[in-house]
Amino acid sequence: MARMKKQDKELQKMNRYFMIAKVFLAITPLICYLYVSLKASMNGITFQQLLSQDPSTTVVFLIAMINPYIAYLVQLIQKNLIKGNTKFVCINMILLLVAQMLTMNLFYLMMLLYVFYRAIQYYNIPVLVTLKNSTIKQSFVNGGGSMLVMLVSCISLFATIRLM
Repeated sequence: MARMKKQDKELQKMNRYFMIAKVFLAITPLICYLYVSLKASMNGITFQQLLSQDPSTTVVFLIAMINPYIAYLVQLIQKNLIKGNTKFVCINMILLLVAQMLTMNLFYLMMLLYVFYRAIQYYNIPVLVTLKNSTIKQSFVNGGGSMLVMLVSCISLFATIRLM
């Protein structure tokens, strides 16, 4: 009986970690919008004028706009964890972490890394074995949504490098 209570507490913690990550990812565009609006009002220009005049702000805004979609993918990862679809989970977790690295988004990288690490521990997922057993076709089928995020991240990285 005590073991069941401990497992329930651990599952509740896992669900709480996933919920915190999804909420932070979902509210990022609002925070970024407020930041860009404040920056525009401080410069005495409109929101659209700031986005058209300052390319670095535009890149940051576009990166923030992809985060609700990442929250949706995290929700799918959580559902597939419960179902036991480890190939989907491993492929998407790795692609999302790489995407956060490419956008140089350290806060979300560390947050997702922690949540995914805890999920791997809780569900006892053999990541390396799962990745070795998956084919390229399975990677494209399972990781299609995360590959879209990777594409946007690569474009954002390229734009960031060009702006430096």
